[in-house]
Parts: sequence; C-alpha cells; structure tokens
Amino acid sequence: MAFKKSSSLSAVPATPEALYPTLPRAAGAPKELWSRQADVLRVYVEQHKAAGDVAIELPTGAGKTLVGCLVAEWRRQSRGERVAFLTPTRHLAQQAAAASAQYGIPSVDLTGRHTEWSASDALAFNQAKAVAFATYSALFNTNPHLRPQVLILDDAHAAEGSISSTWSMSIRRNDGLYDEILQVLVDHEAFSAAVTRRLRGRTAGRTYLAGVAETAAAVPDLESLFDTAHSRGDLPRSVRFGYQMLAERLSACLIFASSDEMLIRPLVAPTLSHTEFEDAKQRVYLSATLGEGGELERAFGRKRIARIEAPANWENQGTGRRFFCFPSLVQGLEEKDAPEFVSDQILAFRKAVLLTPDKGARNRLVDAVKPAGMHVWHADEADDAPQTFAGAPEGILGLANRYDGIDLPDNACRLIVMSGSPKGAHLQERFLYESVGAHVVLNERIRTRITQGAGRATRNSADYAAVLMLGRDLLNFCMPQEHLAAMHPELRAEIAFGLQYSDMPMEDVRENLEHFREQDEDWREANQAIRSARDETARAALPGTEHLQAAVPYEVAALDAAWQGEWDRAVEQAKKVIDVLPGSPEIRRYQALWHYLLASWAVMAGRRDGQSHWEALANRHFSDARAAARGTQWLSELTTDAGRLLAPPAVAVPQEDPLHAWVIDAIASNPARTSARKYAGYEEALREGLAQTAHKPFEAALNVLGQMVGAETLPATKEQGRPDSVWMFGDHWWIAIEAKSEAEADKDIPAGDVRQALGHLPYAAAQTGRTVPDGSLTLIATSQSGVAKAGTWVADKPLYVVSPQQLQEVAERICEAWDAIRARTEQLAPGAARPLVAELLAKHQALPDQWLPLLTTHMIGVRL
Repeated sequence: MAFKKSSSLSAVPATPEALYPTLPRAAGAPKELWSRQADVLRVYVEQHKAAGDVAIELPTGAGKTLVGCLVAEWRRQSRGERVAFLTPTRHLAQQAAAASAQYGIPSVDLTGRHTEWSASDALAFNQAKAVAFATYSALFNTNPHLRPQVLILDDAHAAEGSISSTWSMSIRRNDGLYDEILQVLVDHEAFSAAVTRRLRGRTAGRTYLAGVAETAAAVPDLESLFDTAHSRGDLPRSVRFGYQMLAERLSACLIFASSDEMLIRPLVAPTLSHTEFEDAKQRVYLSATLGEGGELERAFGRKRIARIEAPANWENQGTGRRFFCFPSLVQGLEEKDAPEFVSDQILAFRKAVLLTPDKGARNRLVDAVKPAGMHVWHADEADDAPQTFAGAPEGILGLANRYDGIDLPDNACRLIVMSGSPKGAHLQERFLYESVGAHVVLNERIRTRITQGAGRATRNSADYAAVLMLGRDLLNFCMPQEHLAAMHPELRAEIAFGLQYSDMPMEDVRENLEHFREQDEDWREANQAIRSARDETARAALPGTEHLQAAVPYEVAALDAAWQGEWDRAVEQAKKVIDVLPGSPEIRRYQALWHYLLASWAVMAGRRDGQSHWEALANRHFSDARAAARGTQWLSELTTDAGRLLAPPAVAVPQEDPLHAWVIDAIASNPARTSARKYAGYEEALREGLAQTAHKPFEAALNVLGQMVGAETLPATKEQGRPDSVWMFGDHWWIAIEAKSEAEADKDIPAGDVRQALGHLPYAAAQTGRTVPDGSLTLIATSQSGVAKAGTWVADKPLYVVSPQQLQEVAERICEAWDAIRARTEQLAPGAARPLVAELLAKHQALPDQWLPLLTTHMIGVRL
C-alpha cells in the first residue's frame, strides 16, 4: 500500500541520560554512559536547560560527542526543536554524524554548499525529524540556509577564526586594493608619516592600527573604493563576502596593517546582530578546554556563557602521554644543526605532523627538515589528506594554523613537531600581542592551541607521542612558572619534565627519545615521575584572569553599540570595561586599548551631535591611554588630540616626513656639498670601493654611501663582530649592513653570518646608548643568493640579501642627485640650500623610501 500508518508516539524520557537506553543503538555504540557523561548531563538538566548559552567541558577521550548528541536529540524529541550540530571542518561534521547514527539518533549530513544538500535531508532537519550536522561556515556566512532553534557547537575553543572571518576582510599586499586602501587612510591621516613609509617600503616589523576616529571619517571614501572595485570585478572573492557583512558598518571596524596584509574587522564578532545565531533558543558549546578570562565569550561575541566544568575527578587526568623535547635547550645542538636533528627524529618515528602558525612557515619548515624522498601531505590541499596520511606507513603531514580538528590516534602518528608560537593567527592577534603587549588577553588562546596541537596524536588513555617544540617563542612561553601553573596538571607535568630532560647533552636526549619510542622499561620508570608531579599542585589561573572575565559583558555590549552606531552608548559601556580592569601590570596595556577606543568613540559622538563635553572626555581618556600604554609604541603613532580630530575638515597641508626632513638637513649641512675636494674623495671611495671584493675598501664605501644618503654612520672600532656599516637617520630609522664582499657566489650564506648580521642593530644601540627605531632593518651585502637552511631558521627579524650590483645602482642614483645639488647650491648656506636639496632629492629618486625598494627585493627568514 502507498500510504503508511503513523506510529504512535511514545513518551519522551525526562532527561538526556534517561534517553540513551531507549535509542536503537548500533552494535558498536557504547552500551551505557560513563559516569562523567551522566554527571554532566544531570547538571545540564538541573541547572542550564533553559540557558541561552551554556558551555560543557569534557577532556579529549571523555565522550563529549555523545553528550552533545544526547542533548541535541533530547531537545529535538522533547520540544520538537530544529537542532544543528556544528564543527570546524567538514570531515569532523561527517565523523560526528556517523557517530550519532551509531547512537541511534536520526542524523542528516548538511555539509558543503546548500545546493548540494539532499532535499529529503533538508526536509528532515527543517521538520525537526533529524539532527543536522554541518560546519560553522554553514551558519556564519552572508546568506545562511540553516535556521536552527538549538545549536550544538563542537570544538568551541577552535571556532574563533571561523566566527571572526565572517565579519573580516583580509587584503593581501599583492592585491592592488591594498595600496588604494592605504592611500585613502593616509589622506585621512589614519597612519603617521613614519608608519606609512614602513608600510609602503615593506619594512614594517610589526602590525599597526589605523586611527579609529580617522578611519570613521574615511568611511565614505572607503565604501566608494570598495563599490568601484566590486563593479569592475577587482574585489577578491574572500573580500567580497566580508564586505557584504561589513557594508554600512565600517565605522565600527578596526583596520590593522602590516607590510603584507591589511585586515578590516570589528574587535569582537557582532553575533548579537546575526539573526540565525542570536535567535536560537539555546547555544551549547562543547570543548575539551573552555578556558578562562572570557576567552570563549570574546570568540563568540556573547556577554555571558554558563559553564558546566569537567567532573572533578578528571582535573588531574589527561589523554595519553606526551614526551616534550625543546631542541633550543639541548646542550651541544647548534641552531644550524637543529633541522638535521628534527629530520633524524622523523626518520626514526617514520611519520610526523609539522604544525606551524601559517603556510609560509609550514612550507619553510617542511623544506628544512623533510628527509629525502619522504612524501608530504598538506591538509589545506585536500580534505582527505589527514586520513590518507593516517593510513600511510610513513610520511609528513604539514599543517598551518590547524591546532584542532584532526585526530591521529595510535599508530597513525607518534611524532608532533610544533614550530612557532601560535600567537598570530590573524593581524588583530598580532597587534594585541606584539604591539599592545596585552599578553594576558591571548595567553589562554595560545595555551589552548599548544594543548590542542600537542594532542593531535594522543587521542585515548593508552596513546603516546613525542612533541618537538622548535624555536625560542615556544620555549619562552612554556618556561614561566605562572604559565605552567595555569595549564592542565597533566600537561604541566609533561612540559616541566620535557624542560628538565631537554637541558642535557644531545646524545642523552636522543637516547631518551629512543626509550620513549620503544616504550621500554627505562621510559616506564621515567613516566612515574610525570604521574607524581601531576598530582603535586592545583591549577592556578593567570594573574588578571578574573578581571578579564568580569569585563567581557561590557566589552561585548560596547562593541554591539558601536556596531549599531550608538557612540554615546558605546562610550558608557567602555567606561564599565575600564572600571573592572585594574591598572595592574597584567591588565594595564589592555586597559590602554579600551581608553583609546572610548576616546575615539567620544570623538565620533562629538562629530554627530556637536556637544562640547565630548572633547574633554576624549582628551581625558587619550591621556589615560598614554599612561597605561607606557613602554609600548603603538599609541605614540596615533593622534590623541581630540580638538584636532573634532576640527572641521580643512584643506590638507602636506606635512614633511620627519625622516625626509632629517635627510634633507643632513645633506644640506654636509661639507662635501660645498667642497669640490671633499666631494671628489666621496665619489672616488664610493665608486672604487663598491667595485672591489676586498673587504676594507668595500666597507669604507658603504660608510661613504651612508653619509651621502643623509645618515650618520657608526664610528669604526676594532672590536670583534662589530658591524661593517650602520646608517642611522637620527631616531627615525636605521639600516645595519653586514658585508661579505669576498664570499664565493656559488656558496650559501651560512647561519653564522645571519646571526652576526642580526646582532648589528643591538650592537649599534648599545654603542650609542640609543634605542633601535621601529622599522629598522638589516642587509647582508654579498654576491651570494642562497641561504643555508639553518640560516632561515635563525632570521627572526627583517633581513635582506643585497648584491654589490644593487648597491652600485643606488650609489649611481645618489651621485646623480649630489651632482645636481652641488651644481645649484654650492654657493648657498645650508638654510638657503634646503628647499633646492629637497626638490632635487625627490626629482632624482634619492629619498630613502625611493631607493629602499632597490635593496629589499630578497628577504630571508622564518619566525620559529
């Protein structure tokens, strides 16, 4: 018969715990709930079933997927609600859907594009007849086709990137749009002249924030720029989707810029305005590490999230065993030999995951440590790469900023190689950590990524994996006692053990890694020490954590007000943020940012209503921001004068770049400008010296060239390791040069030369008693073009290789400018000559930002 009789509905169990025995479970499903799962579900029903936002913490291996599925199915059955279970990746969503089906829960796969969904699966979800499994991107996009009433958000600690990217535009330097945006911001004085020069010259060593009030004034021009680019088809696809979410809201965004990228986004994702997320009756966040200090709330843009913490008996239990090794501590292991050490371990373990913060670092690390002939998989190139790697007998899996979402249990992998502190997943993080110095805000995020990354290959209680922690950044993060104290007791004991047993001779470290690999008696005895240390002390939050947690509701409210353009309400909420953030060292620098935001919003409120009290309020908080930001540079490069920001637009009067002013004054005052004999000596030393390979005349020529471009040069000394030349443009900018004119062109630059070169700027600072200006850089002048692998590892600051021919090209340009200057100003005093010097330097492309691109075509280095 075509029509079927409806089956009678049975009563729905009163709790998710009671629901599980009634489900038609498959043979491979757990027969009953573990006590920890039952405990968590009881707390959920008794205390949080009506909460809008609730987080459940269960460590890896504790069965959080089953807990999430039971909550989903219980809500679906008992309340007839549409439930979506979201994960960071498509593979994880499909994996969770398969597990759910095993538990006996009706499940549909809604991963991929909505046009690819099965019509019957979509119907089952929309009629609340099945739980939908999808990725975060299915909900967080410009036009979501999911309308869930309950959300189960798996691996919530890993979702910040997925959420924030919805309201972000990332413009790469090789997009023409980068220069167009920069010009608009420069026209509105959102960047200082010095910052603009560094960005245009690709010498910016850190991330900069565009002035917030200035950016708001530039919004009409920015919108026009984006609209024009969109109409001519020049808007990159990723930027186009971000702009759809940010259109008419750019005033609420911050703009961060580096030499390579520009990022436009609000400080916190505005999920309060995202209907499909905000209108859900409940959002359940599942995580192995919920974190403290409001980290989860900031990631999801929520004012408050109730927490169900892991059962107490799980606090001192981890999943599997990790043996951490820090090569930077190993005695007798030189930096140049570190790649070989890692390569040897990959061969010994046969398989390894290489995990770095970004793709460039991953590719360089793979090139440096990959044993000859070993296959490499990159997870971003194929969804099934981790699964293919897991089943292979040997190989390398390269991951970039993928600290979670990939499981490699048991023999799938026994070696993790982590390189570089995961503190800069995007420019906002880099700005907060490196420029603002607000480490306490991101320490929880960094610790979580380290925890998750190190745990990719330990997925059950019997699992084990070695973890090589490469680079000073990771070592420096793991060493402080306060950082260790805030870690999970198991991880803390493992890292402390690793620090102790890395500070040993290299042969002993190799032997210990072999004992661990074999899991022999020697290792089993050592393992007892980790177990004992695990139970010695309780976990302690980092200083300032409680204040950050208290500030989060007001932060989200302030940023929501800014998103709505309600600047007066944003100011009031920002005051509350500041009130609960004390001026302690741990919090002060983050507080500085909030003083600055409050002052900027006050300026924007003053522009809107014209009330005079906003100027005084803004200036007071600009002053407080300067006091709280002491010891950092980011605020010194932004306008903090409310009167200037509130002044009516006037005809722009071009302001002379301070660096250009220094150069013009230096050349106008140089005796060689008016002395034919002195200039002839300059020209002879320059042309002859740069044409030789002998080091003495070559180095002398570098100093002459420095003086001719308008710099002071470091006085010569006979000290070992002194710089060959340092060009110092006052306190504006320095260039240090390591000359290797006698080096053989067919040989690579060794790591020792790289280390020596990078020590020149600190040497010059110590020699002169001054501070190295931000944006300064180092050159290695050599006919060599290749760099030894270890050399790229130790280059952690801007470092460029420049050929003698490139230097000669710059020298010719400078000499042409000097010839013109002398011809027209030889009889003039410095003050009278100055305007002509300025004109002729610009005409002959002889100002620093005009000749610098000739010397910065070949950058080397990787931040480990």
